[in-house]
Amino acid sequence: TTTPTFFQLASSMMLQQQGRLTRQQRPKSTCSAPTMARTMASCSSNTTTTQRRPTWAVKEGRPISMHHGMRAHVVPHAASVDTAPSAASRTESSASASTSFELCCPICFKQRFSLPGMPKTSQALACTRCARSFSTTPAYVDLTLTSGVKQKVYNQKQWGGTELFRSPVISFVYERGWRQGFSWAGFPGVDKETEMAMRYLRPAYGKVVVDMSCGSGLFTRRFARSGKFAGVVAADFSESMLGQTKTFLEERAPPGSGAQAPVLLLRADVGRLPFPTGSVAALHAGAAIHCWPNPQAALAEISRVLAPGGVFVGTTFMVPTAPLGQALGNDDLVRPLNQLQDAPRGQYKWWEEEELRDLCTGVGLQGFERERQWRFIMFAARKPMGPDVTNSDDE
Repeated sequence: TTTPTFFQLASSMMLQQQGRLTRQQRPKSTCSAPTMARTMASCSSNTTTTQRRPTWAVKEGRPISMHHGMRAHVVPHAASVDTAPSAASRTESSASASTSFELCCPICFKQRFSLPGMPKTSQALACTRCARSFSTTPAYVDLTLTSGVKQKVYNQKQWGGTELFRSPVISFVYERGWRQGFSWAGFPGVDKETEMAMRYLRPAYGKVVVDMSCGSGLFTRRFARSGKFAGVVAADFSESMLGQTKTFLEERAPPGSGAQAPVLLLRADVGRLPFPTGSVAALHAGAAIHCWPNPQAALAEISRVLAPGGVFVGTTFMVPTAPLGQALGNDDLVRPLNQLQDAPRGQYKWWEEEELRDLCTGVGLQGFERERQWRFIMFAARKPMGPDVTNSDDE
């Protein structure tokens, strides 16, 4: 016999989980067929179905609002443009009524879309400037460059670290053992990491926060339940990760947790963020930057979308010499040893603290701060205070 591979074990776990869910959903009965038929007939005649309408749903037929004097071009696949009631968007009516998720065309950044929450039906967001429509479904809003089009020949080659997490198997096991394994590098755990991140995210309290490369929604759920934010955008390039986020948002709300901020599930490319310039109060990226294909371009995009005073918070893995450099109090002394280390397996990049500092400085982010533990680092930087460009024409 051969030893099963990781992917075989992960696939087996996923099939077993699906089997358990199926058994849990299947009604158990020892009744005979005639008895069961009479019971079902009785139930169908006596049961009434009550459909609960979310308190924050917009009026039917109301167009998605636009900026710059442009009227929204929404092409619904069904008559209603209501938003969907789900655990992903429960909140008090007073808070949700004022929450708006500001997005834009990922091509020109000029056409803007304002969404009150997740759409209830499949529809399209149209950019008149680019003559392009972008698909949205109750599963997620897709504002990537290929959304809504079928390319016949061209196929963009993706970075290995990006493609790995688009795998349904990896998405399934991410919270079922994969993420917990980060402890070897000094990651203190999601709850502690959330507590640390919240200290840097204070300038965004009461506003919408973006959880970029959200994965399965580990931090998205905690941000939404914190009561500190008006809303959370759970953004990822992986369709399967967004599916896991949606599932966990609906299944893992703690009993008695009460209202939580609305969550918008967004498929987006960190190198082409679909947010208007200067519109984002804070962007968090937990254990993500080492997987991004072009970190410098991604940081430039983050700097573009951050509002004046907005904050970027990230965590990642450091180079193997980082613990020694921290112990000596000088990373410069151990930098030559990095040349002796094997590079990551072509899918990730391990970081030095000074590299992260250079990245932030290079795109105009200031006030670099960090916390380190072994090979774990959390860092934060802020957009300088300056003119508010949110309502400018960006021409």
